[in-house]
Amino acid sequence: MNFKYRIANFFIDMGCYLIFSLAIIFLTKEIIDVSYVRDILLGVYFLYYFCSELFFGKTIGKAYTKTKVVDKNTLNKPKFYQILIRSLLRGLPFYFISYFISEKGLHDHLSQTILIKS
Repeated sequence: MNFKYRIANFFIDMGCYLIFSLAIIFLTKEIIDVSYVRDILLGVYFLYYFCSELFFGKTIGKAYTKTKVVDKNTLNKPKFYQILIRSLLRGLPFYFISYFISEKGLHDHLSQTILIKS
């Protein structure tokens, strides 16, 4: 998949993630201790990607660029464990460095998924 789609997906999804995170922090500021903000941010990051790709096969960024995630072998919707692997690997620090080695990210390679035009 063209790198420009991946960059567009990343920036759109980061914007959505930040909006969701700020909304959750704002709505729970009276209930949640400030020391848990980091955990909330990580949880929202994971859930944003996991739920979007599990239920819709795409995130908001992918919907905008008309791309979707599919199983590399069948070109069908990825299985639960593939989406779980993708989402967990995104949480690794510096996972984006894998794009300098290959056109596919580490989360695509290890989960056996690819990004295609929908």
